[in-house]
Order: sequence, then C-alpha cells, then structure tokens
Amino acid sequence: MDESAEMNHKKKYINIAEAARRAGVSPSTLRLWEKEGLIVPSRSEKGHRRYDADQVTRLDRIASLRAGRRLTTAGIRENLGESSPEAATPRDAIDAIPEMKEREQFKHEIARLKQTVVAQERKFSAIREILKVEESSPEAATPRDASDAVPE
Repeated sequence: MDESAEMNHKKKYINIAEAARRAGVSPSTLRLWEKEGLIVPSRSEKGHRRYDADQVTRLDRIASLRAGRRLTTAGIRENLGESSPEAATPRDAIDAIPEMKEREQFKHEIARLKQTVVAQERKFSAIREILKVEESSPEAATPRDASDAVPE
C-alpha cells in the first residue's frame, strides 16, 4: 500500500473548539455532554479531545435534539440510544488518561504545600515582629541581672 492510500485510511480529527463551532455550542457545553455521557471524544497523546466525522455528526444530532425538541440530557440519551448503536458512557476527563490523573494529584499536592509555606511564612513574620519589639524596648538595653552585664 503506498503512502497516499495509507493516509486516506487515517481518520481526520478536529479539536474541541472547531467541533463546538460546527455544532453551534460552546466548548464547555461539549465538556458537559462528555461528562453526562452523551459523547466520548477520542484523545490525543497529550490528552486533548479530538472529534472525528462520526462524532461531529453525533454532536449535530445532540445539538438539534437539545435546541429543536428541547430535550433534557436523559431525553437526548434515550433518543440516541434508539437511533444509534454508539452508547457513550459517562467518563470523567481526568480518568481518560492515567498521566492526567497523576498530574492532577501533583497539582493538589503543590497547592497543599504552597498553603503550608504561606502558613509558615506567617509564623516567621510574627516571630520577627516579636523580636523587633523586644529589641527596641528599653528593657532590652538594660541587663536583667548582674550576670548579664558586660564588664567594662
């Protein structure tokens, strides 16, 4: 098989912004539909959503059912189930790729550590303020007892 014939067999994908534009909705609406199980886009190696021609057709149908017939998600799912063998299952985007889940865990850990650093900085700042007050007080200049006095 030559290279041009091989390229014809590869699916062509569009990104979420283009798929949303074609369906006449926002990208956040597509994410919601994915979360609700109406559509399951493919993923790139980096985890980006991508849509092929069949998925774009499904998006158009979902948008039409939503706008034209004013169906709820359950109604759309039921209608699609009757007319389409593709049964999209709800899937949280974070679970789509294990590396993304791990990245999210790291983000949470970094946020927790930053909060710890801020709390420690506040404590150190309070201690510095106490030390400044003690150093500037007149009592700090006079020895507390004779053993603290410096011989002349």
